[in-house]
Amino acid sequence: MDIVYSQYDEIDIYNIYEPKCLLNQSSASSENHAFSMNGQEKFRRRIRMFSGYDPCYSSYAEDYFNKKEVQKAFHANVVSGSLPVKWHVCSDPILNSYNFSVFSVLPIYSKLIKAGLRVWLYSGDADGRVPVIGSRYCVEALKLRMKTQWQPWYLDKQVSGRFVEYYGMSMVTVRGAGHLVPLNKPAEGLTLINTFLRGEQLPTHGRTFIDGAVG
Repeated sequence: MDIVYSQYDEIDIYNIYEPKCLLNQSSASSENHAFSMNGQEKFRRRIRMFSGYDPCYSSYAEDYFNKKEVQKAFHANVVSGSLPVKWHVCSDPILNSYNFSVFSVLPIYSKLIKAGLRVWLYSGDADGRVPVIGSRYCVEALKLRMKTQWQPWYLDKQVSGRFVEYYGMSMVTVRGAGHLVPLNKPAEGLTLINTFLRGEQLPTHGRTFIDGAVG
């Protein structure tokens, strides 16, 4: 596993097809770093931001939520006035000390399905942290009877992912999305959630037919 994780260090594990953030989070802030970038770097950064995704979003969040005025506005850390340690998006001390967990969530899925609840499991197909293949293994381990085969779903006549339906559960992938689907693919994520809440099936026709011709 050490070899695998060493390879992941070269890319963004949360979206393997997006550029990796090159900011040094342990030294200068992203704001100071922005002033030191040359013109070409700034141009590339603007392109990434306009496209809807910036791989350094967590660095910006940490800079923002560590500001005293922001913590005051959130009524956070009101006793000491300043946190004893820097706030992080993901805290290793909390992760390492957290011990309330279960070996598998599959029994929970089984209970929800037996209770008659609709269950959808969705996954970005560019997620390296919780890959689609691992989610597929988990769903298949439930040994549910298949209702429909894998098929594409569409948004604006473009393939937005694929889904498979079982009796009691559906699994949906979002094309080009990473670990955080709404961050990478907000329109597709909204379509997925709205479809689920309305009790509908994802759109399975990407082509329109006008006067007998394919549009």
